[in-house]
Amino acid sequence: MTSQPSPRGASVLRAAVFGGIAGLMLGGVGLLGLGVRALFAPEDCAKLSPQECQLLHETDRDLGRVQTLSGGALVALGAALFALTRPRPPEDGHDPSV
Repeated sequence: MTSQPSPRGASVLRAAVFGGIAGLMLGGVGLLGLGVRALFAPEDCAKLSPQECQLLHETDRDLGRVQTLSGGALVALGAALFALTRPRPPEDGHDPSV
């Protein structure tokens, strides 16, 4: 009862998977960028008190760490899904180890 999907269905499925992978990669790169910016480019504290400035810097640092970690995880997930779903070359009839 299990049948192969039609060629049109397989291409639609492949396009959907590719779109999901692209979304994961773009979202991951975006989060990585925001996280790195929050970690290495602190906000200006010109009109804030020292306590407010310290709170802002600590919050940016902690949020930047979470964003960087999450972005890296999304990029890794997208890369792993791409590796799993890429088309395989057709197998030849001979064994290369012989």
